[in-house]
Amino acid sequence: MARKPTFRQLLVSFWAQWRDLNLKEVGAAADIPQKRVSLYLRRGEIPDDAFEKLLVALDCPPAAVHTVTACLESLEALEGLPDLTAEEKSEIAETVLRADRLLRDGLIEAARLSRAIPLSSGDPEAQAVSWDRERASELFRRLESLPQEARVAVVQVAEEFQTWALCERVCDASAREASRSVERAMVWAQLAHEIVERVRGSEEWRNRIRGYAAAYEANVLRVSGDLVSAEVRLEEAKRLWHFGSDPLGALDPGRLLELEASLRRAQRRLPEALALLDEAAKVGRSPERALLKKGYTLEVMGEYEQAAETLQGVAPLVSQKGDPRLEKILSGNLALIYCHLGRFVEAVELANQVRAAALETGDELEVLRMTWTQGRIAAGLGRFGEARNLLAQARREFAARGMSYDAALALLEESALLLEGGQVAEVKALARELAVVFQSQGVHREALAALKLFRDAAEQEQATAELARRVLGYLFRARHDPGLRFPHE
Repeated sequence: MARKPTFRQLLVSFWAQWRDLNLKEVGAAADIPQKRVSLYLRRGEIPDDAFEKLLVALDCPPAAVHTVTACLESLEALEGLPDLTAEEKSEIAETVLRADRLLRDGLIEAARLSRAIPLSSGDPEAQAVSWDRERASELFRRLESLPQEARVAVVQVAEEFQTWALCERVCDASAREASRSVERAMVWAQLAHEIVERVRGSEEWRNRIRGYAAAYEANVLRVSGDLVSAEVRLEEAKRLWHFGSDPLGALDPGRLLELEASLRRAQRRLPEALALLDEAAKVGRSPERALLKKGYTLEVMGEYEQAAETLQGVAPLVSQKGDPRLEKILSGNLALIYCHLGRFVEAVELANQVRAAALETGDELEVLRMTWTQGRIAAGLGRFGEARNLLAQARREFAARGMSYDAALALLEESALLLEGGQVAEVKALARELAVVFQSQGVHREALAALKLFRDAAEQEQATAELARRVLGYLFRARHDPGLRFPHE
């Protein structure tokens, strides 16, 4: 078997061809006889002194060494996988090549930016806070266009991506994604961790920003349902925050209070959650956000009148802020609460606004939620044909997305309408779709017991609209309180 050429031989041969030089020209430039160069490249190891001369003669930059090394490593990695087919190896190689191109483009951009952006000492300066945030928004847009691995690599090597303001912006991205995709939220929270470990400045300042970022990791754990780990991480975040300092108040103290309130709500420590949100509204920079969360917490508690009053009170602040996302949250939550209160006329315009905004931004999940809400509104206004069509559409789409709990809610609402129309047989057939809900991992025992009660009644053709609505009202509250028992009478 022919001996494989060494790395040095491959590098010199490749670079000579890249430079379009023959062995005579290489030898002359390196002051090494052509025959010896040929011998080095065909049979022997290239000694250190000769290798250095050849690299100088070829004008071979350090980057070329890394490039050839990467090529050889890729070839060796694929050769060492005899269990893969040629097609699989080809697909892997193509994917790696695409990822490398994206990563290289990101790092090239980072290198260019590093020459243009003056690095700060780390601690934010009063006159630079706004500029830091503005710059962070630009850097964040660049990170967004890269795959996850490339983002991490850029943060690790480019100092201009290692700032408190970019960490803050990435944390915000994690919070926004938390309601849509736990996976994407965790990706951003982990990137914030990568950034925060490289932020420059005093230890007190670094502790404060570390605590800030850690709270967002706790938030993702909370959304994923791991409340124990979320509690541990949040306590660590609070410890770092309180041991740190932020003399200029660059970071919003209300954010940690809001995130802690969300965890307390998930833990059913609801009075604590409300108190934290009241405090966040007082000391934070976004009282409207804290009050929106307070309204949602009251809704979770079943205090619909208080929830409506809170959201109505925060409406001027949200309007003044001019944030379309907050306006959508306000309108969507208020529309749902009005449905609970039977104030369907007031809910109509709000639901229409949210649906239009969701269609414009391509938020399919929000469009689906508004389809369901508009079905409830139509039912409340006596437009039963329209209501049934909308609720059936929502039920099917919830089921297709694996959102079993939401599908069950829509099914119960639809069943109530059918039962009021005396269509018992249709409800019996519809109730059989609850079998999928019983197989779901996302529905707790007490809720399943209530649904089983309704299904059994439907099977025996004894279900009533009143029972469907009782179970529906229970499920709304039990969604956030697994220990809540269904009142049978």
